[in-house]
Amino acid sequence: MRPPFQRPENVLKRTDELIKVGQSVAALDFLYDALTSKRLTNANAASTEPVILKFVELTIEQRRGKQLKEGLTQYRNIVQHKNPESMGTVIAAMLERITKHVTEAQQSAERATIGLIEDLEETESPEDMILSSVSGEQTQDRTDRALVTPWLKFLWEAYRNLLDLLRNNVRFEGLYQKVSNQAIDFCKTYERKTEFRRLCELLRNHLQAIGKYSHQQTSINLSNADTMQLFLDTHFHQLDTATEMELWQESYRSIEDIHHLIQQSKRPVKPQAMANYFEKLTRIMYVAKNPLFLAAAWHRYYNFIFRQTKVFTEAQLQEVANNVLLSTLAVPIIKASSKILSSTAGKENKHRTQRFSNLLFLSSAPTRVSLISDLVSGDILSRVDPALRPMYDLVEEQFHPLSICREISPILGTQVAGSETNSKYGQLLCNVILTRLVQQLSQVYTSVQLDFIVGLAQFPAPYTMSAAAIERFIMHGARRGEFQLRIDHQARSVEFDTDAFDGAQSGGHGAQLQASPADLMRSQLSSVAICLANAQRVACPTFVADAQAQKAAAVAAALASMRDEHRVAVARKVVIDRRKEVVENAVARRERTEARERAIRQQREQESERQRLADEQRRREVERAQRELDAVRRAEALKLAESIREKAGIVVDINDLDMLDTDKLKVLQREQLEKDKHDMQARLKLLSRRADHTERAYRRAEQPLLADDYEKQKRSDREHHDAARRAILDTAREKHAHDVALKKRVARVFDDFNVVRQKLDTGRSEALAAERRRLREQLAEAMEERVAEYRRLRAARDEADELERVKREAEREAEELANAAKAAKAAELARLREELAVQRARDEELLRQRLEKEAEAEAGPKAPAKYVPPSRRTGATGSPAPVSASATPPAAASPKPEAPASTGKYVPPSRRQRPAQ
Repeated sequence: MRPPFQRPENVLKRTDELIKVGQSVAALDFLYDALTSKRLTNANAASTEPVILKFVELTIEQRRGKQLKEGLTQYRNIVQHKNPESMGTVIAAMLERITKHVTEAQQSAERATIGLIEDLEETESPEDMILSSVSGEQTQDRTDRALVTPWLKFLWEAYRNLLDLLRNNVRFEGLYQKVSNQAIDFCKTYERKTEFRRLCELLRNHLQAIGKYSHQQTSINLSNADTMQLFLDTHFHQLDTATEMELWQESYRSIEDIHHLIQQSKRPVKPQAMANYFEKLTRIMYVAKNPLFLAAAWHRYYNFIFRQTKVFTEAQLQEVANNVLLSTLAVPIIKASSKILSSTAGKENKHRTQRFSNLLFLSSAPTRVSLISDLVSGDILSRVDPALRPMYDLVEEQFHPLSICREISPILGTQVAGSETNSKYGQLLCNVILTRLVQQLSQVYTSVQLDFIVGLAQFPAPYTMSAAAIERFIMHGARRGEFQLRIDHQARSVEFDTDAFDGAQSGGHGAQLQASPADLMRSQLSSVAICLANAQRVACPTFVADAQAQKAAAVAAALASMRDEHRVAVARKVVIDRRKEVVENAVARRERTEARERAIRQQREQESERQRLADEQRRREVERAQRELDAVRRAEALKLAESIREKAGIVVDINDLDMLDTDKLKVLQREQLEKDKHDMQARLKLLSRRADHTERAYRRAEQPLLADDYEKQKRSDREHHDAARRAILDTAREKHAHDVALKKRVARVFDDFNVVRQKLDTGRSEALAAERRRLREQLAEAMEERVAEYRRLRAARDEADELERVKREAEREAEELANAAKAAKAAELARLREELAVQRARDEELLRQRLEKEAEAEAGPKAPAKYVPPSRRTGATGSPAPVSASATPPAAASPKPEAPASTGKYVPPSRRQRPAQ
């Protein structure tokens, strides 16, 4: 049963009393009951805060995370509308206390590890050697797992529960971002990579849930610039931590989340933040081994920082410019071809390229040509290290196939290989230089020796390439369609193709000495068209003049029709504006409807929240009752266990009583009894088998003695039989003699006995006859009374049956009368309907005749006849007769009473006065 509500001051006082007597668990349960009380919801936050702080302290000491989360949930519901700052105070105190316990656990683990070392000169104890043979953990790892890991786990659970409590609540959005940053720092401090991945996924789910629950009253509005900035700061912190921990998949996902937030943000992001965004993107692209987007990311990064001279120094800008130059030059010239890749791989590559382009805020995918163009058009080359500046000219501008590798080798050996930041581009630059070497050789030579190319392609260490690697690279470029060549392995030569109709030539964008035959063939049609146009202007000047005249006429016609087109365009604009206005009105109506529905939905959600809180309270009541029931069951189980131990001899572990209830204990007792019974039956069976064998042995041993025993038994039986027969005969003789003597004695009084008996019979017969007469008279009277009672009951029953019959007859007659009345009424209604139909037909006929006569009167000079309604017409047959001026005088009329004057109201035929017969 839940205790009555108490004031927070009394709750704290009672809690301190329980703690002083060593009842910390009872104190925590008491605080939990006080916090979950419904009346505490209306309490003041200032008076409730000490209660929750004490509750947090006790739950941390006992490491009861579930109760801690439930208590914080209840406190959040209390203060979120009145004093949300109090929640921040409680959370800060809770995290500080848990962190302190983690630090103390680490110090205890270090002291325990040092205390385990008995001999400082001993490198490794025998126990450590045995443990290391079966496990890879050291003594420090085992100590940390025993002392530090539980508190680290508790701290991680606390961060995760806090994020679940504070998510998607506008009143705690600042506190939510603060706890998120602290959780990220926790993973970074203790190098918890698995927990960091889970934290990133949790934050990502919370961010996605904001749009799903945006209709709630306390939901976060991402259109608010301050809220969006808080989310961006948190995710940038997450991105920095992910890159520092080298979790590149989480870094990429964080980049995608930041990109999504930037697209939703209405306020422009700070340039420093965007620079950090692109700097992390360069590191991700380098790990992803994508040189093209690595160079594009360095370009975007440089574009955001080159004007921020107050934040970045010239040395930093020069280092970024060096990376831009080297990454751009390191983009491979040989690219994937659609002829090589499958359709599925091509779609995946296209999708990945589109995603990377979106992350770089590019409308289209970058190419090596566009990156080189941006490199030249900007001021990047002016900021590049002068020692690296010639590399661009050697790779992209100059044409020197015989000396390109020799001239660029010093730069590769000193400036690229000697720098830690530049050395990652070395191998890619060697591949690009080798590609340029083969392209330039193809424009000068028709065929060269393979050894000649290997001799030219000499790079400094550690970028030296073997002959096999160079040959493999050349064949790879030919397979991709970048080189038009064939290798003759027998002659060890490379033959460059000059097929003018080969369309696989990609066309290099570097320095070229002359156009290849394929390039000339591709531009042949355009050249022919230009020549024909020039010849036409010279040979047919009139054709050119006619073309110009047609052009002038077309311009004049366009000017003439421009006004009409303008009028049509204006009319169309009016129609479009009208449609736009209609659409806007519809949108406004829809928004008003959605707002009304949103308000209704919010009200329903509030009702559901109140219902949820009530259900939660009921659930807690049920859990409390269940705990009390479990305590009672445990006590009963303990008593039953003691009883079983005393009676059945079964020892039940007290620590396992939580897994055993009374039913299971009874089952255990029954099983033990069954086992004892089975053992007893087995022992009895063994004893019976042993007795059978013994009896069989006895019988086998006594079988030879049975014949002698049988003879002895026969003789003994005969002697006993003879003695018994003699005893019976002697007894019979004595009894017969005694009976004869007794008969003689009784015979002397037999006459006197008969006399006495006759006297007694005579007196008793008269009394018996009188009693029989009295009983017959009583029986006759009882029979007469029963007959009279039966006749009276039969008469009463017959009278009741008669009354019931009369009543049924009356009801049946009443029902028949009612049915007859209904039938008569229905017949009367049917007759009235028929008469009404006949009268209606007559009226229609009269109206038709009247219309015909009126038509005849209009057509000829006939005198008009006066219309007489049917109710005032005369005649036995009731046929229509027109009344005119020459009609029969009143004296000659029928002697029937005169009909009343018509009032113009319709009278049904059944109520009209009929003429006397």
